[in-house]
Amino acid sequence: MKNKELTKQRIINAVGEIFKTEGQKGLKIARIAAKAGVDRALIYQYFGKDIKALIEKYIVQKDYWLRFFEKISTEAGKNNHETSKDLVIDILQNQWRYFSEDIEMQHLILWELSGNSELMKSIHNTRELLSEPILEMAETNFVNTDVNFKAIAVLLLGGIYYANLHTMYNGNIMCGLDIKSPSGQNEIIRTISQLMGWAYENAEKK
Repeated sequence: MKNKELTKQRIINAVGEIFKTEGQKGLKIARIAAKAGVDRALIYQYFGKDIKALIEKYIVQKDYWLRFFEKISTEAGKNNHETSKDLVIDILQNQWRYFSEDIEMQHLILWELSGNSELMKSIHNTRELLSEPILEMAETNFVNTDVNFKAIAVLLLGGIYYANLHTMYNGNIMCGLDIKSPSGQNEIIRTISQLMGWAYENAEKK
């Protein structure tokens, strides 16, 4: 059983290695089998004949929201005001760190944005479902205020994605800030906390 799991992980790792260098066009069963050093029949045995099932296993391991859902949902269930703010800040800061460092995840998001892929749509919809408990918990702090938490979350998440994807092709400077330098990274992390703190503080004053 242990050897089977190790082999399955080697196959999934091969998907990542190919995807990182060749993109989704390189994800063919024959290429994956060769990279993993296994017979393609073994891939069919473990993951079925539809390559989408294998790619989905790989994406689930790489995607920030899917990987950390169990921890996040546990924290969200506590339904405490301070926990809500701290949790949201922690999620966004870690999303920045994870996404800025992980080239494969950046390519996955590019794939999601640039193609008409039912698989990537499904992954996106899963993320949306998993984020609902967090959004519902956070929004309890903004009832009857003019602060729209979801709109703020959209802008912050969109900024995290765009800023990091921008550096893949256009350099590290955005708005005069080197976002890949240690000081730039620290400023982004600090400002995420600052912006979300302002949102909570503004809601408390209404």
